[in-house]
Amino acid sequence: MPDFATLLSEHIHNKNIKTYALAQYCNLDRSNMYKIIKGQRKPSSLEMVEKMCKFMHLSPSEQADMEESYHIALIGRENYYRRKAVQQFFEEFRIPTLQLPATSPSNASDYADNATLLHSHLEINRSLLYIIASELKKSGGKISLLIQPDYTFLMNILTAGDYASSSVDIDHIICLNNNQNVSFARQNYNLNCLRNILPLYSNHYQYNCYYYYDDIDAVTSAFALFPYAVITTEYACLISSDMQSGFITKDPESLKLFSYLFSQYLAQTTPLLRPVTDLGGQIQYVENTMQNITEGYFFQMLPCLTRFLTRDMLETYIVKDLPHRSELLDRLQNYLHELQSIPASADLTFICSIEGIRKFLNTGRVGEYPAYAYTPLNLSDRLFLIRQLANSMLNEHNRLLKRAIGMIDHEFYLFAGRQYSYFMFQTSNTDRMIYLNIEEPGLLFTFFDFCDTLDDEIFFTSEEAYRKIHDLIQEYSK
Repeated sequence: MPDFATLLSEHIHNKNIKTYALAQYCNLDRSNMYKIIKGQRKPSSLEMVEKMCKFMHLSPSEQADMEESYHIALIGRENYYRRKAVQQFFEEFRIPTLQLPATSPSNASDYADNATLLHSHLEINRSLLYIIASELKKSGGKISLLIQPDYTFLMNILTAGDYASSSVDIDHIICLNNNQNVSFARQNYNLNCLRNILPLYSNHYQYNCYYYYDDIDAVTSAFALFPYAVITTEYACLISSDMQSGFITKDPESLKLFSYLFSQYLAQTTPLLRPVTDLGGQIQYVENTMQNITEGYFFQMLPCLTRFLTRDMLETYIVKDLPHRSELLDRLQNYLHELQSIPASADLTFICSIEGIRKFLNTGRVGEYPAYAYTPLNLSDRLFLIRQLANSMLNEHNRLLKRAIGMIDHEFYLFAGRQYSYFMFQTSNTDRMIYLNIEEPGLLFTFFDFCDTLDDEIFFTSEEAYRKIHDLIQEYSK
């Protein structure tokens, strides 16, 4: 997109706009308007940009471009597109349940020889569908992936609901980009990698992703012979960078060699995320995290209500025959104590939405916990918690969004700190919650920066938030 000054100049030229008349309409003197046109200064506010657009009779799409270029001018192109990508990540977040792709798989007879050449993208897809689907049916199978997660067909195979309960162990090595001078299509590449692998954590409790850094354009270069590999207990498939050629082998010695090489590569990588899937482990993890943070954001559309729960509520609603219930109650009590003991000096901000509050009032479900562990709260206790939330809005550490970011029925929970972050969501095929500890420094910064720079305009003021929530309380008290 052209910079703001270039875009403004083009509209002035193409629409034969008189600069003096434009300056008068915007309540600017001519010299300051010329400075804006030449890129020597920026408009003082978005309202001024809107006035310029109105005077020049711009179309809605032309005005949108002007406003976008203005925001880019304020914060820089890299910051703007990174934050926009995070916004899109949340707005589009969902964990799909897919069926196997509509491509006929190969047959075992197709690979009777020790090595079979693959001459097209279709042949590669058919081969991968066969060898992975076969492995996913096994008990105790193993799949090793050295391939980028933007290979949509492969990701869909692994996410397919047909094998959602598979016990196969999947190790996945990916390259995260460390070159800032990439094409526009590869900007925010690492965030897109995260988006593509999240469904695999939902469907496969044995899935683990590891990363290394490199120039992604170089890794996927046409001069890399066979940069991608998919290895199972029976087959190894090596694939070219353009996904148009490769070969598949079931020779035992070749399998042994490729598996050894993969293990050597794996030893040089770092876990991208660390999954925590059991409820007790989740509580312990968050409790430990709270002991080490003094700054961060709880960003979730449903309100964070754990901090307002009482011991009596825990005793009442946690399922009576839940395994290790007594131990879990003690852990929850300790966690509540940690939350309620956070010093006022700690710079922790809780962000939620009015739609999320309404959803809680309708369902009685506290989103941070899996549904199997407790029964829904009765209306009286729901209203009690929301009253506590309303009171908390009167301090600067609680903020209410005017509009939810993302789909309220596809809930996500993010804690974004400078050194610690986690992302939590519910699996699409069970009622389990998946905690993912974010360890990659670039993603840590990306999520914290997004929360730290949210525009005040998207939030209600403290007084407005208090009144909005009390209006809901009145509505549900009738």
